Amino acid sequence: MNILKILPLAALLLSACHTTKNIQNTTEHTKAIDNAEAAYKRKVVQNAQTANYLTSRVKVNINAAGKNISCNGRLNMKRNDVIQLSLSFLGFEVGRLEFTPQNVLLIDRINKQYCRGNYNEVRFLQQANIDFYSLQAIFWNEIFVPGQHNANNSLNRFHLSSAGDHTLLSLPDAPKLDYQFLTQTSTALLDRITVQSKQAEQKGQLVCKYASFVNVGGKPFPKAITLNITGLGKDAQLDIQLTGPNNNSDWETRTTVKDTYKQRSADDILGRLIQMN
Repeated sequence: MNILKILPLAALLLSACHTTKNIQNTTEHTKAIDNAEAAYKRKVVQNAQTANYLTSRVKVNINAAGKNISCNGRLNMKRNDVIQLSLSFLGFEVGRLEFTPQNVLLIDRINKQYCRGNYNEVRFLQQANIDFYSLQAIFWNEIFVPGQHNANNSLNRFHLSSAGDHTLLSLPDAPKLDYQFLTQTSTALLDRITVQSKQAEQKGQLVCKYASFVNVGGKPFPKAITLNITGLGKDAQLDIQLTGPNNNSDWETRTTVKDTYKQRSADDILGRLIQMN
């Protein structure tokens, strides 16, 4: 066979082999990245508490409507069932916030008033598209997908990006709001949750920051939780410092409202709690 005919054929075969090898290397590299991202997402959710109960004494600071108040209290939570935040002053309970999958209960003990309604009746929850399960994730220091009970079955929806010593998980397919979860890359601990509109002209934002992680029931949990709400009419900050968090289950999961209490709007009750001192 003429050598001049063989050379182009050999070059073509070598080129094809090289291209195939490049494609194979690219595919393997992409697969390795996908596997690493999937492993990191699993590590984030595996940091979550496995216990069904979490309770703690708390120091609460509320900064809203030009007021800054501090009080003691208690945080009681049962997974998928209830979040209770009790506010006390001079040893007496003055207010209580109770969230269940069905409704929200706000109690003003001083004025003997209460509000029991759905999540759309609490303005900042409605505007941030926060239901019970999203709020539960915020209080339990977990990532979440809006409208779902937990994120474990939807980890493929989260996009990962590097942010210095942190890794950011986001939900690009969420329709109206931008959900961002900032984690410590070395530990996969959740440091911050940000919920804001995808429309630049809408300034509303909910940010929850976590700090001072301790071991609770074999899992890390933050002793400091700071929730900031801005651009939704009235800015507010709720700072919760936990003391002695544990997995105690010996407490009442539902609050009974006395017949002598009068029903009021959620905004009215929250406003009165802010003015309580």
